[in-house]
Amino acid sequence: MTTYTYYPGCSLDATGKPYGTSVAATAPALGIDLKEILDWNCCGATAYMSYDHVEAFSIASRNLAIAEEMAGNGAAQVVAPCSACFAVLNNAVHYMAEDAKLLERVNDALGAAGLHYEGSVRVRHLLDVYINDVPEEVLTSKVTRNLEMVRLAPYYGCQIVRPKNEFDHYDAPTKFDEYLKLLGAQVVYYPVKTKCCAGTFITTQPSIAARMIGLLLKPAQDNGADAIVTCCPLCQFNLDNFQKEAGEYWGRKFNIPVLYFTQVVGLAMGIAPEELDLGKHRVSADALLAKIT
Repeated sequence: MTTYTYYPGCSLDATGKPYGTSVAATAPALGIDLKEILDWNCCGATAYMSYDHVEAFSIASRNLAIAEEMAGNGAAQVVAPCSACFAVLNNAVHYMAEDAKLLERVNDALGAAGLHYEGSVRVRHLLDVYINDVPEEVLTSKVTRNLEMVRLAPYYGCQIVRPKNEFDHYDAPTKFDEYLKLLGAQVVYYPVKTKCCAGTFITTQPSIAARMIGLLLKPAQDNGADAIVTCCPLCQFNLDNFQKEAGEYWGRKFNIPVLYFTQVVGLAMGIAPEELDLGKHRVSADALLAKIT
């Protein structure tokens, strides 16, 4: 069992609750021990960085400083399941490593709470941990259900493949594809795998968001995917909940399940759908479940 410092982020207690449920159901069986950061706070979200770097990184770095304290004298590996949280925390680590004055100003702010960030944290996305830290033989030994009839579209989203990541190729990533194949599923051609889901545009520019969401749904539908599989709660929320609006924009009807990768892992491991919160998504996954033997 390998222990990691875990930063769940706000959405896993709200719209992304099925993600948290499926993480809890699958991680221990794969030898992943997630220790939640004590009294963690919101990462500040990506929009905050465009307003004030010092304030944004101070908010994010409170979590990093606590993670360092939890790790003692060793370097902390902070694992984030949310791609936006991963991007914010990872950017904070890299920017402060490159800018001593920024680090000093952030530590001045943290000092008001009795905290100090030393700079020893490595931030990783949960998908990275599942793919790269669990030996292939361990993963395949846990697979008890047959997914060979299931066709999946792997959707990375735009955050985890951006600069300052060490996970996969920024433009043409393939590790997620190969991982789903290891689980026994078919992977469809999905050329938009790193395109943006529209983020929060759905609240301010709904027609633009509908267009962008449709651009992600169309290739999955055209290539016969039984589901889109993602690793980000905002991506899942947008693609799952606004298929009607996307369909109206593009003159199509969409009905494509959008699952978290941890839910697919759980299904392959034989975990019951209700234990993975499969029934809590907007679009039903019943047709996909019928293909699993």
